[in-house]
Amino acid sequence: MSKPSPNLSTPGGSPTIVLPDLGDETVFVVDDDPNVLNSAKSFLTRLGYNVKAFEDPKEAVAAIGREAPKVIVTDNEMPGMTGLELADGVQSLDPTIKIIMVTGVGDEAAAQAALRLGLSDYLTKPIDLSEMARAVQKAFMEYTLDEYEEEMDAWIRAEVVHQTEVIRDVTLSTLATLVNALEARSSHFKGHSENVAIAAAGIARALELSEVEVRSVRTAGLLHDVGMIAVPDSVVDKPGALDEAERRAVLAHCARGAEILEPMEHLGRAITYVLEHHERIDGSGYPDGKRGADISLGGQIVGLAEVWIALTEPRPYRAAMSKADAMGTLVGAAGSWFSAEILEALRVSES
Repeated sequence: MSKPSPNLSTPGGSPTIVLPDLGDETVFVVDDDPNVLNSAKSFLTRLGYNVKAFEDPKEAVAAIGREAPKVIVTDNEMPGMTGLELADGVQSLDPTIKIIMVTGVGDEAAAQAALRLGLSDYLTKPIDLSEMARAVQKAFMEYTLDEYEEEMDAWIRAEVVHQTEVIRDVTLSTLATLVNALEARSSHFKGHSENVAIAAAGIARALELSEVEVRSVRTAGLLHDVGMIAVPDSVVDKPGALDEAERRAVLAHCARGAEILEPMEHLGRAITYVLEHHERIDGSGYPDGKRGADISLGGQIVGLAEVWIALTEPRPYRAAMSKADAMGTLVGAAGSWFSAEILEALRVSES
């Protein structure tokens, strides 16, 4: 299948982007167990993917130039070449290919190595086919995002003289669509970013900020979790405590989100707010441990809005709080996580 391209208008028109059919793409499945291999191939083929199966990982690597896969699902423990070795070799040949690693239960070393290599996801044995389907779909989403980052950047440069406002709107709309697709991975997160955007805009208006700044914090609220594309589904939906590797993957999402948005200069201060939305005024936040006034006002607003919405939404590990209980929790954080002024603006906006 040829590389999908954005369906873009000529200057003066209304540009749109049509995402590709994620099922009409090539997936390599690599496993030395023929029963597992055939089961995975049959399942993914029924979902509409073009599946190539390999018992020998070296044959899979050799076939990359001929078949041009976009996603590889590989076992780790295989004779002759481990899945991690395969991943390292594949990334040298074509770093755009997304790799999903299958590890044994309790194989923490392999899971951590997969995270360090930046693999798309890792699954544990025995393989849950529904989890495999979600991981493969997510990998294609990542591949599509990478393609469109490059194409959108080139398009923006060509069109910016003609359609600055239209470009802003379509870029935001496209990224919001991607965020919605990511949030659909878990019922607990559906609509989360839109709710954060609404809450952030309400706080900004209660603080009597300009409409330009209200729009910036709303945009940052909408896009604050775009960096979660790098976090495996197994971590997003985990009901218990995260291990150290999983925690690092989550902590990286702020910086990853800012990196994704950085080429889109018209987003302005919203990119900084995405980067800083987990910073806290007592220095206990991340990614940089900023304190007090070193954190932008917009970053503090989006951070408070995100925590407010998170507390009042259900999570895999707890039920949703009532608004009264959530507000009480936040008031207890006044002066440490958030300033009293911004907390009061939240209270006013929610009253």
